[in-house]
Amino acid sequence: MEIENEKGMAECGKNIVEDVVKQILSTLPPKTLIRFKCVSKRWYALITDPRFVAKHLSNSMHNNLSTTSVLLKRSVCKDTRDAEQPEMVFSFLKFRNDIDNGGDHAHEEHSYFSGVEDVEIPLQTSSESLHIVGHCDGIICLVDLTGDMVFLWNPAIQESKLLPPNPYLQGYAFYYYAVAFGYDPKSNGYKVVKIGCPYPVGRERDDNGYYIYDPYKAVLYTHMGTDSDSWREIKTCSLETQTTILWPETFQMYFKNVCYWTGQEQNKELHAYEVDYPEDQFIGKVIIFFDPVDEVFHDMLFPDCFYDGNEFFFGMRLLVWNESISLFGLQNTFSKLGVSFGIWVMDELGGPKGAWTKHIAFELTEKPLAFLNSDEILLADTEDTNGDVIFYNLSTKKLNHLPIQSVRDDDYKAVVYVNSIVSVLGGNRLGRREDSSNAEISHSKYTSSPLSHSILERTHSYSVWAIPPDEVSIRVKKVMEGLRAEFGGPEIEPHIPVVGSIRMAHEDVLNEFKNYLQSRVISGYKAKVSRVVFRSSYYQCVSLLVDSSFSCKNYEITQRALNCNQIFGFCNRVRPHLSLLYGYLTEEEKKKAEEKVNILDESITSMSFPITRLALYKIDYKDTTLKSWEKIAEYPLLFD
Repeated sequence: MEIENEKGMAECGKNIVEDVVKQILSTLPPKTLIRFKCVSKRWYALITDPRFVAKHLSNSMHNNLSTTSVLLKRSVCKDTRDAEQPEMVFSFLKFRNDIDNGGDHAHEEHSYFSGVEDVEIPLQTSSESLHIVGHCDGIICLVDLTGDMVFLWNPAIQESKLLPPNPYLQGYAFYYYAVAFGYDPKSNGYKVVKIGCPYPVGRERDDNGYYIYDPYKAVLYTHMGTDSDSWREIKTCSLETQTTILWPETFQMYFKNVCYWTGQEQNKELHAYEVDYPEDQFIGKVIIFFDPVDEVFHDMLFPDCFYDGNEFFFGMRLLVWNESISLFGLQNTFSKLGVSFGIWVMDELGGPKGAWTKHIAFELTEKPLAFLNSDEILLADTEDTNGDVIFYNLSTKKLNHLPIQSVRDDDYKAVVYVNSIVSVLGGNRLGRREDSSNAEISHSKYTSSPLSHSILERTHSYSVWAIPPDEVSIRVKKVMEGLRAEFGGPEIEPHIPVVGSIRMAHEDVLNEFKNYLQSRVISGYKAKVSRVVFRSSYYQCVSLLVDSSFSCKNYEITQRALNCNQIFGFCNRVRPHLSLLYGYLTEEEKKKAEEKVNILDESITSMSFPITRLALYKIDYKDTTLKSWEKIAEYPLLFD
């Protein structure tokens, strides 16, 4: 018995020693751990263990109290004899973090610039052609100028990986690619999202003077560190409504399991004469976000002041401030001279615009780069020829130019970097939270996403429809049923969109719709179908196009009577159409669908009918089954 007790105590002591060693190693920098892998097989196994990798990452995130590193791309004149030919390099800006233990600011953290360190990229391309997309767990995502090449890079352990080319975006003409990078806690892998934004079809062929914007194509790469990692295509129907498309422009950040872009909402169909006037095709700025778990895109509006018309905003960026999603940028009020820098913090994601609070405004004209802590921010002075990086303290309002050459106006991306030993080559796969007994693995990256289902249920929009007479609806439904029997798709209530993608609170949109229409006399009009059209977008797959020469005048009068700019807050031009089928069809299926329509109702393209009713619908465009779509009001029109 005594011998067994001694063995048990010895084993217990051994475990205690190993735990202490593990705890000490998990606090060391990556370069040291890379060297320590050669100490013994046991240490190699420990350092490459996914649970240890997760523990080290958690310690790096929580205990990064002494120093902070910010990675950015900047121009450097390495050859002093040729100062006019700067070289683009990636550099770490090093900051020492100190705690104030006295005075009015006791126990507050302050940062001090302690130097800059250039870092080599082990890639078969130059730094000049690469841009920082985003950062997660010590892994940097880089893309080249064309968007064709995507790299994953961990500077701390000098590992890099060129992702394979994807076959899904080949052979298409795109404006550009929108790329994002983040972590999916469900699959325990890193995901790269690549969205191709296509040229409008009208640039190749005319459609009665309209440019038609096709829906985006999106692909997803899940990096699990295995040979089976590959690209696959994902659905983008949540990036469109019946009348508009959501245009992701600039990837901003990954935060708490969600990827965020800033972008625009624009009309799907644009008349040729409007192309020279960008304000006519763009409805307004939006925030587009992507949940890597459910692989669905969502969107919300900017704060109310961005749609006021009396102010102009530029240089806007989403950053994390005090663990909250925040919007930073320059604000120009036309009633006043000059510009100011503003910070809007998202208090809640619910509703079409969320709940934003403007916290800070100060007189600066620089673009935001990154926050070091709640009080200190890095800015890029893009108006200066040298493009200096500026260190600004929000509390003391002290402004310091850092003694380094800086970023250019077209590439002012910076990320606060976390040292990690997470491999991009598959040498170690980050351990799941449940795989670790360490309670410290509770960083915000593992916390619940702000995109909870209860919140997303409130992010719907509204649409005003023109409703055909009952006898016309019965006739149209027979054609819909025939198409649906062969090609699938949801059951659609026959309608013609008049105003789509209205983003307002439920009570506001209902009151505006009822009160405004009841105070005016709006005449009905006659709709005449001219032809059947086929589109690549989900909500205009097969439609009856209403002849604009016959009804557009009355149709536009109806739109003006609704006064979209005043009561709904935007200008939404909609070409009259009545959709027969929602879905995606191949070119061969489109030909079959055209034949099917002619068989089901050969005279449907000569049909004309009066419009005597308008209806207001609550719509969730992410619900492609239409089961949650709901009519909430109806208004009769006078018809002579």
